[in-house]
Amino acid sequence: MKKQFTLFLFIALALLFFGVGQQIFAQEIVLKAVTAWPQNIADNDGLFVLQEKVNERGAGKVRIEYLGGPEVIPMMELINAVKSGVVDIGWMSAGYTVSNVPAANAIKISRYTPQEARENGVADLWNEIYETKANAHFLGKGMPGVEFHLYTIFELDSADDFKGKPIRVTPSYQDFVKALGASTITTDPADLYSALERGIVEGYGWAEFGISDWGWDEQTKYIIDPGFYQVDTLGLINLDKWNSLPDDVKEIISTAAIEVEAEMTDHFDKIFKEDREMLTGKGIEVIELPEEEAEKYRDIAYKAVMDQVLKTSPEYGQRIKELLFDEF
Repeated sequence: MKKQFTLFLFIALALLFFGVGQQIFAQEIVLKAVTAWPQNIADNDGLFVLQEKVNERGAGKVRIEYLGGPEVIPMMELINAVKSGVVDIGWMSAGYTVSNVPAANAIKISRYTPQEARENGVADLWNEIYETKANAHFLGKGMPGVEFHLYTIFELDSADDFKGKPIRVTPSYQDFVKALGASTITTDPADLYSALERGIVEGYGWAEFGISDWGWDEQTKYIIDPGFYQVDTLGLINLDKWNSLPDDVKEIISTAAIEVEAEMTDHFDKIFKEDREMLTGKGIEVIELPEEEAEKYRDIAYKAVMDQVLKTSPEYGQRIKELLFDEF
C-alpha cells in the first residue's frame, strides 16, 4: 500500500512539474511584420492597432514585432516575402499582390463593409483566393470605407478631359485610368513630387487623404470628386505560420483583426474630414463632376476592373461577379 501511494505521489508530482515546466519553458511566438509603406504613413494605422491588441491579449503567448516598411522589403516584393515566409505578416495594398493573385484586383470594387463581407461569404472568398494563390491567410481589411481619388494639376469638366493626360498609377487603379484614355505612368511614391514639378505627370491617384504626408499637396491643384473603389489595404499572414499557431492564438489574432476593421472605419473618416479641410485651406480646389458625368466616371471605374478580373482570373472571376455585382 505504501509503495502504491509513493508511486501515485511520484506520478502526480511528475505531471504537475511537467505542466508547470511547459508553461515556464514555452516560448513566446513572435510574428514578424512589415508594411508596404513607411512607418509614419496613415495606411499602416490598422496594423499598429492590431499589434497593440495582440501583444496585450497574447502576452507570453504571441507578439507581433514590427520590422519596418519598404526600406526592409520593397512594397511590390512584400507579397512574395509573405508567401515564402521571409516575414510572417504583410500589411499592403491588394493591388500590390496582383502579380501573384490576379483576382485580388477585385477587392477594391467591393461595396460591402467588412462586417457585411464576413457575413455574406465575400471575406471567405478573399481568404480562399489568397490561401490558394499566395500561401497566405487573409486577416482583414485595413482601411474600410476609404475611397480613392484622382488629383490633378489641370482643371477638367468631364471624364473625357483625362484623355491623353499623363497620370501616375499603381496597380490599384491602373485599369480605370487606362479606360479614361489617359497615359499611365508608374513611379515610386518618393519620385512623384519631382515628376509633378517637372510636368512628367499631370495627375495621380491616391487615397482620399494623405497626400501631404509625401508633400504632393505643394504641387496639386485639384481633387476630383466623386471618389471611387474602397482602398484595398489588407493584412496577410503566411499560411504555414498560421496553420502552425495554437487555436487560442489564432482566436486572439482573428478577434483583434475583426475589431480593427470596425474601429478603422471611424478612425479614417475623421482623418479624411480633417485632411480635406486642411487641403482646401491651402487652396487646393475640389472639382465635383456633374451628376451625369460622376455616374459615367464611376461606371468606367468599376467596369474596367470587373472586365479585367474576368479575363485574368477565370477560375474566380464569375464567382466574384456574382457576389459583388450583377450589372457588369
